[in-house]
Amino acid sequence: MVATLSSPPAAADALAELRAELEAERAHRCRAEAEAIHLRLTAHLAERSSNPLVRLGLEGQLQYANDACFKVPDLVGGPGTPVRQWMDARAAEVWSTGHSDEHELAVAGHSFLACVVPVQEEGEAYTVFYLTDVTKLRAAETELREQHTFYEALLKHMPAAVSVLDAQQRLTYRNPAGNALRKRAELGHTFGEYCRANALPTALAERRKRMFQRAITQRAGVDWEEEWPGLNAGPPVHWLRSYQPVFHEDGALRVMISYGLDVTGRRRAEAQARASEAAVAAQQAFVSQVLDLNPNLIYVRKPQAEVVFQNRAMLELRQLVKQLAGTNTATAGIVHDERTSFDLSDNDVVALRRPLMVSDRLTLPNGEVRWYQSMKCPLVQPDGTAHVLCVSTDITTLKAAQLAAEAAATARENFLANMSHEIRTPLHGVLGMASLLAKTPLDTDQQRFVGTIQHTGQHLLSVVNDVLDMAKITSGQLELDQTAFNLCESMFNAVQPLIILAQQKGITVQGTRLSESCDHPWVVGDPYRLNQILLNLVSNAIKFTPPGGTISVGGYFLSETETTATTEFRVTDTGIGIALDKLEAIFQEFTQAYADTARHFGGTGLGLSICRALVKQMGGALRVESEVGQGSTFAFTITLPKTAAEQAIALAPATAMLGHRAVRGRRVLLAEDNPVSAEVAQLLLAGHGVAVDVAASGAAALALFAANTYDAVLMDIQMPGMNGLEATAHLRAHPDPVRAATPILALTANAFRADAEKYRAAGLNDTLAKPYVEAELLAKLASLLGEATLIPVEEDPPPAPAPICPDAEGPGPLYDLARLRETAHGSLVFINRILAAFHANTPGALVELQAAQAANDLTVLAALAHRLRPSLQLMGAQLLVPQLAVLETPGVASVEAHRAARALARGLAALLRHMPQSVPA
Repeated sequence: MVATLSSPPAAADALAELRAELEAERAHRCRAEAEAIHLRLTAHLAERSSNPLVRLGLEGQLQYANDACFKVPDLVGGPGTPVRQWMDARAAEVWSTGHSDEHELAVAGHSFLACVVPVQEEGEAYTVFYLTDVTKLRAAETELREQHTFYEALLKHMPAAVSVLDAQQRLTYRNPAGNALRKRAELGHTFGEYCRANALPTALAERRKRMFQRAITQRAGVDWEEEWPGLNAGPPVHWLRSYQPVFHEDGALRVMISYGLDVTGRRRAEAQARASEAAVAAQQAFVSQVLDLNPNLIYVRKPQAEVVFQNRAMLELRQLVKQLAGTNTATAGIVHDERTSFDLSDNDVVALRRPLMVSDRLTLPNGEVRWYQSMKCPLVQPDGTAHVLCVSTDITTLKAAQLAAEAAATARENFLANMSHEIRTPLHGVLGMASLLAKTPLDTDQQRFVGTIQHTGQHLLSVVNDVLDMAKITSGQLELDQTAFNLCESMFNAVQPLIILAQQKGITVQGTRLSESCDHPWVVGDPYRLNQILLNLVSNAIKFTPPGGTISVGGYFLSETETTATTEFRVTDTGIGIALDKLEAIFQEFTQAYADTARHFGGTGLGLSICRALVKQMGGALRVESEVGQGSTFAFTITLPKTAAEQAIALAPATAMLGHRAVRGRRVLLAEDNPVSAEVAQLLLAGHGVAVDVAASGAAALALFAANTYDAVLMDIQMPGMNGLEATAHLRAHPDPVRAATPILALTANAFRADAEKYRAAGLNDTLAKPYVEAELLAKLASLLGEATLIPVEEDPPPAPAPICPDAEGPGPLYDLARLRETAHGSLVFINRILAAFHANTPGALVELQAAQAANDLTVLAALAHRLRPSLQLMGAQLLVPQLAVLETPGVASVEAHRAARALARGLAALLRHMPQSVPA
């Protein structure tokens, strides 16, 4: 500033102006300093604030952000970031309205309440964002909402009715269960108003009012039970109610919480439980009464401990034992060994956890013995331990009966054994002597007499065998053989001889061969017993069918599997028939349909009993259909294992073919007390060059054995003094091991298989039952001597058999009586007697022939051929002689022998049909 001295007024003005400028500048400086202080203070506060603060220019440029902004990621970002875009949008909104605004901003897990303020001062405009962190507040609010939702859900799904009442008992809240209960109740109304609106008993409301006041007075909860009328006249509803008061700090009632639970189901269940308990009690009383009335001993016992439960019978027995023993406990009065037995069986039941059936012996202190059949079962307890539940039946009487029955069975078996011995032994002498007599020169009458003796003897033997078979069946001692055989041939061989007898009686025989339907005839079974069944059934049909009647015999193949074949056999006759009420009786042993049957038709009444038992043992059942005056049908079905023909031949036992050289020159010791039996055996063996020393007792046999060396010993079993078993034991104890091993053959009239097993166990090598035939004795002896030629049964090329035709067709005549006439020297009486004898004896020979063939007994077949040869040669039956030669050939193959036997059977049948029984004068 320049001042001029020449004009003082102007200078004064200039000075004043200068002063004004200085004042203005000083005031400006003061304001600036104040603003600086304010700005410094504001900046200091902003920097120290924990809440973020952001200042944006109008163009969106970041002008300021305090330190708190940088503690949150992504809160201060560059242009274009989501947060900056959000801030730009909010800034635009507040500048458009000219007013500040608040918004919620969520960034990186934080929640901020943003206050957006537009600022314009001294020509400068910008937007300030004041951010308050409300993250914890929002979390608390969320938690509060979740808790509210939880409690709302809890109340909503709570089965109880929950409501809140104010001090005037007005309803202020109710949960859904309460809503369902009080559909017509409105908030703000009392329960009394609700009862009046719904026609409920006023007593409910009055009681509620009393309980309300009691809860306030007692300042504690009160409980009670209400009974509401049922809906639609249904059963009443029971509620368990509760009031719980809530007070202000000053003691005034704030609210009353009401709680109601529907206990109708519980009360109903309690009533049912009481009814069930009563029913259980009644049932227990009933069971106790039943158990007490039960004569069996029923009790529960801990192992090796006292009884924990017992019925009246057990209690009475225990009291009896204590009384007789004079002890305080029943256990002390029981024999130690018996008590130990009880404990052992109890321990087994507990250890194995399974039932056990035992027979207990109890000896009372007075010496009385009782037997009990006890069923013991484990009774598992809830803790896993087990008690023993026992039901004991007094079988003392049954035990006595069993012992008596066993004694009776033993007595019967002994009786049968004695009977077998006492009958078969003399019968053996009769048949043996008759066989020896038949080998001597005899005239025609003598031959007929011998034939009659043999025929009646064989008949008596068959009766004895039937009785013994029945005894074996009833005692369970009858066993079936398992032999390979041709089922078709077996049936034919069994029936063929009887057809001749039927035709002689004037009965027409029809039939269906099994071979017509069976493609696989080879099976494994017992051909002898099967033939026995068929022979019995067909024999009965012939016996009870009058002349002019008809018999039909059929075999039918039903089905097969890979291993078995099922076949039905049926025998039908037009005989006298059987009444319906007698059908079951005919199968009882020693029983026939009518009292006079035996007188008119003969028989023992055992045949059908044996047949039924044999069929049952074979796995089948014998059926009968009959009508009086019309006839009867007997049928049975059996299933047998199949075998191939080659396997059947392999299964067939090798047969010891006996030649004269097999036993000739041997020396044997015969121990036999029966003179006749001894003479029969001695004569039979002497005829084959065997030297026989006879001892009449066991002691005599030992003396002879000590003095001489023998190739074999024939030992009778039942001898006075020392029996055969005792004598055998002494022989086996000989100091010379070679002589001690001398073969011993048991000769016995006992026909039980168990006896044969007993004899073998006692040291005898084999058994031969009396009465026996010559061929059987020679075969057994040769087998024991080890010099029989064992010929395995193989399929050899068959020889050309002699042509035999049952119908007399073929080369050469079936018979020629020229030799018979020459022998008779023209005596028709002699010729007719011989013819009659042939017709009388040949059917029996046919039966023996088919039985031997079925049993694959080649020795018997050879003996039969030898026996038939004289009569067939006398009859001029030259076509049959080659078959006899085959059967008598030593070492013949089994297949050849069977083929020759079948041809011989057909030839004999043809002879019986075509040969006259007499010739005219």
